Amino acid sequence: MKKMTKAIFVFAILIAAAFSFGFRSVGHSGSIKVYLQNKCSSDVDVYITQSGGGSKYTVEDGSTKPFSLEEGQKIYDADQKNLIHEVSSDDEGKTYVVCE
Repeated sequence: MKKMTKAIFVFAILIAAAFSFGFRSVGHSGSIKVYLQNKCSSDVDVYITQSGGGSKYTVEDGSTKPFSLEEGQKIYDADQKNLIHEVSSDDEGKTYVVCE
């Protein structure tokens, strides 16, 4: 009886892991690496949308910062709320200026 309970428990964990992995990858084309460049002499805050919300990031003055994003995510100027760019599958390796 103990062996059967243990086997059911292990099987349930494996099934849960398989479903978890499958649901996480459905609808995602993978990470797209883009670079955000700040040509200004002060830091710039950007807001990047994510499923269920978004996050605020800082691109330091005079720097170029890499981001791994998903297709469809949007990059906004956090202060002005202006759309800078919407990520698409052909953006891999491209640089977008957040302040000139």
